Amino acid sequence: TVEIGSEYGIGAKNLPDEAAALNILSAAVDAGITLIDTAYSYGVAEERIGMSGIGKKPGIVIATKCGQVLEKGSDIRGEELKKLLRSEVEESLKRLKTDSLQLLQLHFATEEQIKRGEVIEILQKIKDDGLAQHIGISTRGEEAPLAAMESGFFETLQLAHSIVDQRMVSRVMKMATEKNVGIINRSVLLKGSLVPARREKLPDELSVLKEHSRQAEEVANDVGMDLPTLGLRFALSQPAVSSALIGTANVDRIQWMVDAAQQGPLPDDVLEKLYPLGIEDPLQVDANKWPPV
Repeated sequence: TVEIGSEYGIGAKNLPDEAAALNILSAAVDAGITLIDTAYSYGVAEERIGMSGIGKKPGIVIATKCGQVLEKGSDIRGEELKKLLRSEVEESLKRLKTDSLQLLQLHFATEEQIKRGEVIEILQKIKDDGLAQHIGISTRGEEAPLAAMESGFFETLQLAHSIVDQRMVSRVMKMATEKNVGIINRSVLLKGSLVPARREKLPDELSVLKEHSRQAEEVANDVGMDLPTLGLRFALSQPAVSSALIGTANVDRIQWMVDAAQQGPLPDDVLEKLYPLGIEDPLQVDANKWPPV
């Protein structure tokens, strides 16, 4: 829901107005989408979800996040960290108009912060107090998710995985399967890199990414589907993936998402053509390391 809460994406940013955002949320639920991912830091997204009332519908899971300040290099500790995380959770509860968060995810803690254990103690107390029912974590890179799973505390792991970014498969997803940790797959289309019209707006510094996206589009054309559909089905072809996230500010894209997902995993021969398109260089596939787009 980042796209209905703040200006986001490649090229021109389009934040839908309130009525359009509520229409998108309602259409998503009506189409059969059951996981709504958001965050305290996603602008007005939580407020709009709360206004929509979709969280009160049976079978709908609202997953939010707290602590994005940790990703920005802040290493606050002690009472300050406790107050920050708890205040964000309490504000999320108000915005989402609920008494308890179904899934609370920690936003991008580092390996060191996870191993230190302080954030786990704080989140456990939040859970014990009934403010959250389940705890997950959203991560970047390999070391943080591995540390999170080794802790045995987090029930879900949100990570980036796509045709052009397959770095998490060999170690992280393998461990997730072994430890029965649910994988929430974000960046399925890598911020629009696997959408041809948006891809062409990427800067020259991301030339490797653009070329691999073009090669993926050739595969899509060969098998008679559009590139975003290929991208979503690629994510859902990974057995470790429990849920795949797709964001949109366009209600007309909702049914496309559902139709693409219902086509199921890709055939093995198509997957074999896509596996070589994974890029290892984080400067190309880690969006927070990109130049301005």
